[in-house]
Amino acid sequence: KEGSESGIIIWFVNQVAEAVEKEFPDKFIGTLAYQYTRTPPEIIKPRENVVVRLCSIEACVAHPLESCPENRSFIEDLRGWSNIAPHLYIWDYVVNFAHYIMPYPNFYVLQPNIKSFQENNAIGIMEQAAYQSRGGEFAELKSYLISRLLWNPDCDVEEVIDDFIYGYYGRSGKYIRQYFDLVHSLITPETHIHIRLSPEDKIFSDDFIFQSLIIFKNAEKVADNEEILRRVEMASLPLLYLKCKRTPVLARYDGSYEKFSRIAKREKITHYAEYIETIDSFNSEVENAK
Repeated sequence: KEGSESGIIIWFVNQVAEAVEKEFPDKFIGTLAYQYTRTPPEIIKPRENVVVRLCSIEACVAHPLESCPENRSFIEDLRGWSNIAPHLYIWDYVVNFAHYIMPYPNFYVLQPNIKSFQENNAIGIMEQAAYQSRGGEFAELKSYLISRLLWNPDCDVEEVIDDFIYGYYGRSGKYIRQYFDLVHSLITPETHIHIRLSPEDKIFSDDFIFQSLIIFKNAEKVADNEEILRRVEMASLPLLYLKCKRTPVLARYDGSYEKFSRIAKREKITHYAEYIETIDSFNSEVENAK
């Protein structure tokens, strides 16, 4: 009768929340609106001391939630929960969980999505990223931009990106910005990417990898010092990883695999993905490719 499995969840959680409230009147009970419970119930409503955490795991991250046809059902669910949940919390996803270290052009949905959550009465947002290891694509820049957006959703995104890139990468910053713009130019109105983007996805090409690696060579040449050079090399890891996955034999013979492995080891990167791919399986795949 509720039209969604979330009905039985809220029915149960409300009972827990009512019982807990007697001893802990200032505490909240949290539950997830996640996958099969994402759609809000038609009749029952969460109690005042219940927090519903809505998860965007199915969303396209190439385009803002409000403007992408693939996200229409999520927006409907977001608005539905906003209407009935006294406390709505967002669990959002901002990296490629199948390949942490791979180009992932989702920066320009961060601001409009955060504003959509805010406009639908979210009391908080948790942006889940590469939580197991260093090395996620543009992790430092993404953390900086997200923190600024959560503080002020109306901030100037281009200004924040430039502020970070030119401050963090020094003279190499103009090339890092050039690459940043190149990777985001892969997104078109017809492009849809999700949290498990594949190296074989049609947005990537060998020409894109070739152009990008030239940009990073130029960035390395003008690095101010060893620390800046290390940062530039970290930023190049997604391209080296993508090349190893798409053309492993070539990556072995032209030194790309050796360079990737050297940087990853130096930076103590322990996970290339959330759970699908281990470092050993990646190494075996590249080293045994024919």
